[in-house]
Amino acid sequence: MTKGIEQKENILDAAFVVFGANGYHDAKMIDIAKKAGVSKGTLYLYFPSKESLYIAVNHRSFLYFIANAKRETNRCETFRQKLYSIARHHLYFFYNTRKYPDSFWQAPHQMPGMMERLHRFFDDYHSLVSDLMKEEGLEDTALHSKAFCSMLNGYRMDIVSNKNVSEKEIERYATFTVDLFLEGCY
Repeated sequence: MTKGIEQKENILDAAFVVFGANGYHDAKMIDIAKKAGVSKGTLYLYFPSKESLYIAVNHRSFLYFIANAKRETNRCETFRQKLYSIARHHLYFFYNTRKYPDSFWQAPHQMPGMMERLHRFFDDYHSLVSDLMKEEGLEDTALHSKAFCSMLNGYRMDIVSNKNVSEKEIERYATFTVDLFLEGCY
């Protein structure tokens, strides 16, 4: 990894922590630069504004989320295992980032570039899930994908607001969601 790429990644890592802890509006570029071990001027060489940095941090997170979800599903053999893998990945994302509850969702609607990336992420995520469903021979996979992901999102508030939610509970949520999706309520 070149020094420039490494510096940029360090800045993105630091920005993730600072934006996550403080939210967009209260995050300071100088705090991000200090955490990354670079000068404020160096930070601005890579990212000309706080908004561009915020968008880049989220975009990188979106790319990692999709890449990791694909990698996990590729390890699975059955449709149920693939859905379970998606469910676990989705729920553990919120579990592992719950110390930053809604800090990343405070400002996106005010940033056209962020909204564009957010919509692209949701399209990519739903397409990933939809493609798994197409492979299984389901019809209306776009609707099924959105329903499945929405079921998972229903647990988000429990996960981020309840400090007592454990990994055992995450596993229970994932299993319950997959079972409900595949078998229905009965």
